[in-house]
Amino acid sequence: MNIVKEIRAQGPYIRFELGLENLIDEAYRYESIRRASTIYRSIFDPEDEVIFMHRTSYGTNEKRISKIRLKRFFLTRLKQTRSCTLPYEFDESDDEIYTKEWTVEVIAKEIRMLYVLESIENANFMRKPSAGGQIYLYNKTKGILFHMYDDRGCDVYSSDIGTLLPLYHLHRKWILDYNRYEIDNLFGEGLAGIIETDEERKNRWEFNDKKITHSGINLREVNTCHISHHFEIPFVNAKEFAKEIALSSFSIQQISKMDDKIRFIATKTQALALIDYQTHLMSMYGKKFGTYAGWSFEKTF
Repeated sequence: MNIVKEIRAQGPYIRFELGLENLIDEAYRYESIRRASTIYRSIFDPEDEVIFMHRTSYGTNEKRISKIRLKRFFLTRLKQTRSCTLPYEFDESDDEIYTKEWTVEVIAKEIRMLYVLESIENANFMRKPSAGGQIYLYNKTKGILFHMYDDRGCDVYSSDIGTLLPLYHLHRKWILDYNRYEIDNLFGEGLAGIIETDEERKNRWEFNDKKITHSGINLREVNTCHISHHFEIPFVNAKEFAKEIALSSFSIQQISKMDDKIRFIATKTQALALIDYQTHLMSMYGKKFGTYAGWSFEKTF
């Protein structure tokens, strides 16, 4: 049974942002681990039954490690481990690569949780300890799959959307903004039901392209900017608008008041190359609460 494949195919998910682009070095690492451990503790109680899965992928002609050192991830002696060979986990059609999976069933309190998370985080920094592959933790008691893929983020899956709903509410601010619109629609909250027409999308893309071309910024090079999104929101919606934007990773600020509206700006420092998802997300907030009036930017480089 391929638990990871089955639960991904069946159910909804939440993708959380762990590492923050505006942080560097140890501050970045600390925040990534803080978020990952907080989410982990929201899912796993000490007595929960857990299937720990470690996956490593190899080329068909590549010499592989005969056995993964799993015991370092646990506080207690392992009773039994199992292994199997799977199609390449990131592309099953690629027959030149395969994935080796090692699994062990434990109780959550037997896992060296911080060690596991730090091992995953270290993979991109060439630091020890290192996970040496992908680690998945399936909570059999609750039916939830936890996968911290690296220092940047983690995915949480379940075949039952109701199981994930408390997690969605508890850590909604940490949802990756790139996936926020999709995830809101999965749970029927936030921006659920707010739709962009084909004409609106076409106009938004054209506006973005013109603005980027006029900026002279090469999106294939360093292009981090302070990006500001401008809104005009009726008084009656202003409080709820500010509250909902505050649940994202954008900073919200009231700029001025008009006769019956309030001007806001929502800002985020990010690569300008990601302006498409930003303008889509922000225009949906504008459509829900008032008017989205476009965006501006300042270079940080």
